[in-house]
Amino acid sequence: MNAAIWDAIIVGQGLAGTTLAWHLQEAGQRVLLLDAAEPVTCSKIAAGLITPITGQRLTLSWRGDEFLPTARKFYARIEALTHAKFFHDHTAVRLFATDDERQRWAKRGLDPAFQAHLVSPQPTPLVDPSCFDATGGGFAMQTAQLDVAKYLEVSRAVLPFAVVPLDWRTDITLGTEEILVHGHRTRRLISCEGYAATRNPYFSWVPFKAAKGEILTVKFPQALPQQCLHRGIWMAPTEAPDVFRVGSTYDWAQLDQLPSARARAEIEDKLQQFCRMPYTVIGQQAAVRPIIQESKALLGLHPLHDRIGFCNGLGSKGSLHAPWFAACFSNFLVHGTPLPEDLDLRKNF
Repeated sequence: MNAAIWDAIIVGQGLAGTTLAWHLQEAGQRVLLLDAAEPVTCSKIAAGLITPITGQRLTLSWRGDEFLPTARKFYARIEALTHAKFFHDHTAVRLFATDDERQRWAKRGLDPAFQAHLVSPQPTPLVDPSCFDATGGGFAMQTAQLDVAKYLEVSRAVLPFAVVPLDWRTDITLGTEEILVHGHRTRRLISCEGYAATRNPYFSWVPFKAAKGEILTVKFPQALPQQCLHRGIWMAPTEAPDVFRVGSTYDWAQLDQLPSARARAEIEDKLQQFCRMPYTVIGQQAAVRPIIQESKALLGLHPLHDRIGFCNGLGSKGSLHAPWFAACFSNFLVHGTPLPEDLDLRKNF
């Protein structure tokens, strides 16, 4: 048995678990990450888009003016520690798909709160007309993108980490002062398992409303500007200038990781509505998003066990939200700072 005792063992090395581990380590805690090392997870295939103006209703991202500076500073610190680059500033072009969008933007585009996120001056044309159809109009905004897979990879090489397919029913022994986990001793055990938490007997009661999402990787015949495009779906750059990821879909019924012909057809249909170039689909991935009912994250300690914690439900804006939420949870665990009531697991359930 490992004689050392950890301050926290985090189960799940996705976006939530990795970011929480960094914050706890920065606070002086001894942290071990355990992960089953599945080849495909929601975090590993996430596009990592950070978009200030989002959705069909063209709304400002919730608390974006607070979350983005926090995220930017956090990822810069981790880039410096790991000597890697995985956070990138981009521009994104939102192309209008309907008259409702155009009419809504005619009002919102005059609002200083929206204008603060726009590229100035706006490019003319918005996109290369030989490549994309922008006849319906749109706007260009300042955005960012986290290369989530790379962030997880470089973090795994620096943070204490072990590959362990944990079974919470058989691999954990709860004690009054510590928990035994696969021969490791820890003061706290924290579930950051994404959708896998639905199989965790301590948190099977959390009301998940999960959705399967699928993403295509497509190759174009030429290099394209390294910017994102949005029109019903998103198109995001990769390290290769002629390869983009395109997505995504929502399937609330078929919760597996198997790519489907239906999802590919749905994405390609939307892509072809504004893309004027030929392309080749070179990859397709599927994973289950760990969406919690009311689409909000939940943090905190188990209602009956003070040494077992939970951090989950970051949602589609996880790259933006993770640093702020992880800081909240870390401050709670280390300093006793109260969690926001709407995120506190115990106060909600």
